[in-house]
Amino acid sequence: MSRDLTFVEASPQAVAPGLDAGSIDLWRLPYAMSHRRAPMLTLLAAYLGVSAEEVVLEQGDQGKPHLASMFRAGAGLSLDFNWSHSGELALVAITRAGTVGVDIERADKNLRSLEIAQRFFDPSEAEALQSLAPDSRDHAFIGLWCAKESVLKAAGHGLSFGLARLVFAHRGAADWTLERIDPMLGDVRDWRLAGFDAAPGYRGSLAWCGSARRIRPFQPARIDTA
Repeated sequence: MSRDLTFVEASPQAVAPGLDAGSIDLWRLPYAMSHRRAPMLTLLAAYLGVSAEEVVLEQGDQGKPHLASMFRAGAGLSLDFNWSHSGELALVAITRAGTVGVDIERADKNLRSLEIAQRFFDPSEAEALQSLAPDSRDHAFIGLWCAKESVLKAAGHGLSFGLARLVFAHRGAADWTLERIDPMLGDVRDWRLAGFDAAPGYRGSLAWCGSARRIRPFQPARIDTA
């Protein structure tokens, strides 16, 4: 499902108490490679009520970062998060229930959309892309790539799991609907997906497994990147 999201300027400390089990907070941040994880750690610190220096991350078997066990012991502190960056923007998704995956991609030129789809995607997806005009194809491809990545990240897997093991149907523009999924990732009916334009020239996707959630999109007035 495609969403129209308006990122509202807010303070992480002010909105963090409003995050409950029925919502997901989605932050859009300016980003440069030199920032490394600093913007994400600053956000997490605001939700945990600690300093950024106190936030400790661990890495799952497939490389997905998560909070160290000391932050997952109490229900009040329980958080799952995921982040993605591309070009000059990053997205950070934060939830208090289950796991979440997010992806952002910049719409660069020369994407080799059809070549990549025919090699790594399900044949039905490659055929859908092939039927589109080149400009429309690249836009649709970015949406599909984001959708696949966000689901895999929510499930705790990387691209090595196999992009063809989850299959989407094209619904127009950059919008795709999850239709089939490898049983290792659960039942397709349990997955929720929100695709959106993250900014001009950027596509984003947010995925989680479970009940419908309210998405709260924010952007900070200022964030520490030191």
